[in-house]
Amino acid sequence: MSITTVGNHLIHYEVLGRGKPLIFIHGWLGSWRYWWPSMQAMSSQYRSFAFDLWGFGDSSKAPDQYTIDAYVEMLHQFIETLGVAPPVVLIGHSLGGVVATRYTIKYPESVDKVITVALPVVGTDLNNKLTDTDPDTFLNKVIKANNFSEVDTELRKTDLAAFNQLASEVTLDNFVPDLIDFPRPLLMLHGGQDAIVQQPAGENSYLLESEERRFYVTLDECQHFPMLQEKAKFNRLMLDFIIAGDDLTELAPKEYWQRRTR
Repeated sequence: MSITTVGNHLIHYEVLGRGKPLIFIHGWLGSWRYWWPSMQAMSSQYRSFAFDLWGFGDSSKAPDQYTIDAYVEMLHQFIETLGVAPPVVLIGHSLGGVVATRYTIKYPESVDKVITVALPVVGTDLNNKLTDTDPDTFLNKVIKANNFSEVDTELRKTDLAAFNQLASEVTLDNFVPDLIDFPRPLLMLHGGQDAIVQQPAGENSYLLESEERRFYVTLDECQHFPMLQEKAKFNRLMLDFIIAGDDLTELAPKEYWQRRTR
């Protein structure tokens, strides 16, 4: 276990490997721990960092910091304090995808590429039970199947205020403007069976179409944790995206994952 401090608050993090820096940011359910298989897969070529957002895992419980803006600054201070050399690749899941997206808008020069997993493009895409349910109840009632030990063992560490407040904030938000002219190459990944975050639909369905610097992929059989449910596919896709050039048309579809275009 590694700890750093920002102001009066502790940030728990783990690091593995050597090379270009990758930073993994977890979502509402769990902590850094469910990124471990991906960190191991990337360790021979990259230096992977994963940390617990305040209110989650083993980082400080800090109710005054439970906002997206505070988490963006937490990520910025984490990079600065540890001396992580930019530009970094950010991999964010659900809540972590929101943080990665907003960080990149604010500090584009510090980011090379971004991968979002189950990003709620608009607030209505997010299951609103996150706003008034405790993590354990939510996991058991909403996901029901495909629970993972990497997630289950960490839920008890979550501050309910962080869990509910961040969900309430995001349900009122709209990230479409951030994505239209996103400043860095972006891979948006979604599980086709996800009951927590819906894929873009209706007037936002055009976001399913891959463009020069934005690529969208659906793993049809996956639920909310594709990095655990389909480890090999997820890790291969992540690697292909990182090593591709800025023009994402170079990211050719493979047998082991599906490119979503319309």
